[in-house]
Amino acid sequence: MAENNKTSNGGTRIVLAYVTIIFSIAAITTLALIAIVSDQANTMTVFNIMLPMFATWVGTILAFYFGRENFESANEQVQKMVDRITPEQRAKAPVTSIMRRLNITTHYQIPKGKDDKDVKLSELKDKLMPINITRLPIIYSDKKPKYMIHESSIDKYISTGGKQDDTLEKFVTTQKKEGFEFGLNKGFIVVSEETSLSVAKRKMEEIPPCQDIFITKEGSPDEPLTGWISNIRMGKYLEP
Repeated sequence: MAENNKTSNGGTRIVLAYVTIIFSIAAITTLALIAIVSDQANTMTVFNIMLPMFATWVGTILAFYFGRENFESANEQVQKMVDRITPEQRAKAPVTSIMRRLNITTHYQIPKGKDDKDVKLSELKDKLMPINITRLPIIYSDKKPKYMIHESSIDKYISTGGKQDDTLEKFVTTQKKEGFEFGLNKGFIVVSEETSLSVAKRKMEEIPPCQDIFITKEGSPDEPLTGWISNIRMGKYLEP
């Protein structure tokens, strides 16, 4: 089916190219004949205006369709090369190769001078709901990593009697009593930007509840967060 679609698209481009060229030649020829027969200055002016317009139009359309075809062909070749790379080879890549950078990741930054008791669960839910994400990195005002909180944890807390108006402090304390923690080496691990995916994956798996990897420049939790990788993203990238 995909091959048929590709053939169909290629045929459409060829037909469009021929139609565009034939129509343009016919239009330019007609304008030229009118200009020659009428021999009027204003007709020549129209011809001089229309000629570059047709040329630009033809060039733009052909460049778009055939340039797009070349791009798709090149992209297909690159994808084939990537598919030939084994999971073992991909595992040697640094974590920065697949991490989600902090500046393009939805996260919650605790305002300067505030702490857990000043943050309500409703604020975290507001971050999670609009874009349908399920994990929320919580960072200090200086961007150091603090928690990784999953939406399912908040939902379970509320369904068992908690409230959205409860503070982050109350939520974290309550969950800790029940055996759930969200901080360093509990909810996440921290590795350096140069750490390979295989090493990061192994460190994460050494802590059973942990499902997320935070990345800082040198691998210290006292540094600003660079980005993060979820267990799902890691698994998809390394799968055979």
